[in-house]
Amino acid sequence: MIAVAALFAVSLPDNPTFADNLQFQITGLMVVVFSLGSLALLVALVGKLFAAFGSKPSPATAPAPTTPAPGPGEAIPAPVFAAIAAAVSTALGDSRFAIRGVQTVDPRSNMSWGAEGRRAIYASRKLR
Repeated sequence: MIAVAALFAVSLPDNPTFADNLQFQITGLMVVVFSLGSLALLVALVGKLFAAFGSKPSPATAPAPTTPAPGPGEAIPAPVFAAIAAAVSTALGDSRFAIRGVQTVDPRSNMSWGAEGRRAIYASRKLR
């Protein structure tokens, strides 16, 4: 397909018309779309091949946790702990965990992020 495009480029006249330019651009676009589609198909086929021959761990071979995971402590607030637990559960694809609830935090209770943002803005300005 690329060889056809190269031959087409050589066959352009010295002073191409609008139709010649348009035909050249459409041909180039078709080459790009065909190349990207071929690569996508190749990647999908390799993925199917890996999925067919790959080994999947059975649920019985997964080690059972010996101690329960620690709950939200003093160092990690409950909403942050819940968000981390949800992210880990999603990343591992494990359906044994369930987030029971998340409590919102009063924004007035912790103003340090806003204060840090204001400090950074004021530090970046020149004093007159």
